[in-house]
Amino acid sequence: MYTDAQKRSHIFDLQTFLRRIQQSEGSAAPLVPDGIFGAQTAAAVREYQQQHCLPVTGIADQRTWNAIYASYAALIAADALPMQTAFFPPESDTVLKPGAKSPSVYVLQLMLSEIAPHYNRIAAVPLTGEYDSDTQAAVRRAQQIFQLPQTGLTDRATWQALAGLHNALFRRTPLGWSMKE
Repeated sequence: MYTDAQKRSHIFDLQTFLRRIQQSEGSAAPLVPDGIFGAQTAAAVREYQQQHCLPVTGIADQRTWNAIYASYAALIAADALPMQTAFFPPESDTVLKPGAKSPSVYVLQLMLSEIAPHYNRIAAVPLTGEYDSDTQAAVRRAQQIFQLPQTGLTDRATWQALAGLHNALFRRTPLGWSMKE
């Protein structure tokens, strides 16, 4: 028997996998993970099943789950960054701020978007690599949650808080995937 939090976690994982797959296929409106198996999630599962010659049910049974995860894992492996890559700019006094355009800003936006479903005060931001007003607002809300000065600028303390939360959320040990009411 799973708790509601465990079920939401599994659904959030499924939605995250589907979103990454949709993004790789150029979907105009990829699924936004929210931990709720609603009509959009069922439609995304049906679409995946249809495209991958699985029975089209809209239900993430074990066979569908395994296929979705295998597709996701292959995409993640293809996107893996070299071990030597530093996510945060190596200069100790670097601050990411409005107007900045870089891979580091893209990673910042990715972390903000992935933790957004866990905090109603943080909105997912477009992954553009440009530090725009949406990114600044999301950083400000994250700083408020982390009890940091709400500057909207990403200094090392803000980056470390975001990275720490991101790692804590996504390093959890997977549970069994069959969910029973």
